[in-house]
Parts: sequence; C-alpha cells; structure tokens
Amino acid sequence: MVEKDRSVSQRFQAKPGNHIIYVEGSGAIRDKSVMGVFILDSESLPMGVTIKCSLRLGTQDIALPGIVQRSVPGVGIGHSIHGNVS
Repeated sequence: MVEKDRSVSQRFQAKPGNHIIYVEGSGAIRDKSVMGVFILDSESLPMGVTIKCSLRLGTQDIALPGIVQRSVPGVGIGHSIHGNVS
C-alpha cells in the first residue's frame, strides 16, 4: 500500500549525518521541511506528545521544540516544529 503524503510543505531528503536527539531517544532524519522532520526511531512515541529536540546538522545543534504529529510503530515519528513549547 502506498502511503499518501499529507505534508503541507515541501519535504527534503536529509543529508547523511543529520541526526536529532530528544530526551525520549534519538534517530536519523528521514526527511525534513520548514514545518518539521520525520525521525527514524523503532521506539516511536504516541501522537500529541510534546518533545524538545536538538537537531544536529553537521557540527551545529539547533533547538526544535514541537509535538509528535505522526507515529508509525517500528519506523518513527513525524515531529512538527513550534516556536515555544514548555
């Protein structure tokens, strides 16, 4: 079954070495957009969970607070980026 792309913004393939770290785990980035990232993590989190991530792009870390918008068991999570999440 082909999964329909529900993303509003254009997605871009992650470069090798792009990685994201969060308190609950970490994973490689499958793809990214201006609205969020899809994180490959076999222990995916439930939808609606607020997480604070640190995106590593090469040698630079960028804080990305957000909410899990999509959860695919055994594959990963879709994390939407928000300005201020406490």
